[in-house]
Amino acid sequence: MGIIIGIVLILAVAAFFAVMTCKSKHSDLFRWLLIAIFVAICITWVVPYGYFNGATYGEVAMKRIGLADLPSLLYYAAYFGLTTIIYLFILGGFYGILSKTKSYSALVSKIAKKLKGKENIFMVVTSSVIIILSSLLKSTFALLVFVPFIVSILLSMGQSKLTTFAVTFGSILAGLCGATYGSDGLYFLNYYMSTELTSGLSYRAIIAACALVAYEGLLIFKLTRKSNKKAKEDSSSEVDPYSAVEVKGKVSTWPIIVVFSILFVYLVLGYTAWMTNWKIEIFANFHKWITELKIGKEFTLFSYILGSGAVEFGKFEITALVSMLMVLSAVVAFMSKFKFQEFLTSFGEGAKKMLKPVCLFVLVYVVFIVAYTSPFIPALSNWAFGLTKTFNPYITSVLAFITSIFHADLGYTGYAVGGFINASYASDITLVQTIYVATYGLAQILMPVSGVLMVGLSYLKIDYKQWFKYIWMFAAVMFAVLLILATIVYY
Repeated sequence: MGIIIGIVLILAVAAFFAVMTCKSKHSDLFRWLLIAIFVAICITWVVPYGYFNGATYGEVAMKRIGLADLPSLLYYAAYFGLTTIIYLFILGGFYGILSKTKSYSALVSKIAKKLKGKENIFMVVTSSVIIILSSLLKSTFALLVFVPFIVSILLSMGQSKLTTFAVTFGSILAGLCGATYGSDGLYFLNYYMSTELTSGLSYRAIIAACALVAYEGLLIFKLTRKSNKKAKEDSSSEVDPYSAVEVKGKVSTWPIIVVFSILFVYLVLGYTAWMTNWKIEIFANFHKWITELKIGKEFTLFSYILGSGAVEFGKFEITALVSMLMVLSAVVAFMSKFKFQEFLTSFGEGAKKMLKPVCLFVLVYVVFIVAYTSPFIPALSNWAFGLTKTFNPYITSVLAFITSIFHADLGYTGYAVGGFINASYASDITLVQTIYVATYGLAQILMPVSGVLMVGLSYLKIDYKQWFKYIWMFAAVMFAVLLILATIVYY
């Protein structure tokens, strides 16, 4: 097993550096993902289908992925990511409408002008807020709801697209490195490891604080370098998919301010797990009251208006944000006096601009589906954990990082190895949990198999190599922080 894994890793590293050194002026995002898919498929040919039943490891016959399996990989990738795909298209449609309104354009222009001379302060503060929200809120993709707006402001301020990416998409991913109460899969990771949210919370808080300081330090360092001065083409309308229309004269901006205020309150209330994380019952009680409120003897009007899928604040899934964006799109179009055909055209054009990011997102999930349909991570984990008689935090850290490359879903990692970890390393379970959460965040911000990363790079037309050169130092520092923390805690 060791020889096989060594050969696969050598091939993967060789492919990585081959693409890194390939000179191409065109976007290489699809190429990176196709290589990741190819590597994942190759692994299924040499590593068996494994599983854990408590501390016991078992194997099924090899389940190699072949040519006839490729269509089903795409199908299941789209199926697993369907709600996020719909969300991205609706988000694009929402900004397609906003970008055609004078109020939105005036607001972007006004903010950019008011912050002239204070650009660095604005970017550091904005980045810090995004990192904190990413660490706290339960949905990573939900934070994208404000990203196109912030992107338009930063590009209007004259910032480079790489800096703009770092402040927005990059900050979301930096927050995942120290997911304290947030991240999509943290709940299920805890469920399968039989741990609590508060398990290892102090460790994750330390990593979150270090991630915040390290990321903002990197951002400030990059901002103060002369090389940050962007090329002229960076500010063109070709960079910003939703560049604002030209505005002449005085235009009221309050309607758009109200819309974004509603969205922010909705985001914080809906995606902060009030009951689970903070034991705050007010929203659960309010939801129960409003849905059971009767008009007459039996008619629960508000429960019918909200729908059977309505849940209390704190339990929102991404579909709740989809509903709100659709409603607000109609409201903005109505306030801007759009004709129905103009509304459909603007919404459709905006959604169309999300087509390439969505395709990349689906390919990210293809990598995950390969590891899902032919589970090779348990076999790799069994081999790696078996290298030492006792728990080794360094081997675990490397293993967890590799696992996170193939598992876009942190919760599925818990399903695949959580039972074994709980049964075998119960005394060190909080440290193991911290390692898996932190390395998941590192893989998401560094490797080209991250949904948010690939969507963002595509959105701003940035090659992966540019981002890797920008962020590798942060990833190295955070991995060192994790190893130092693990050493102090364990030894």
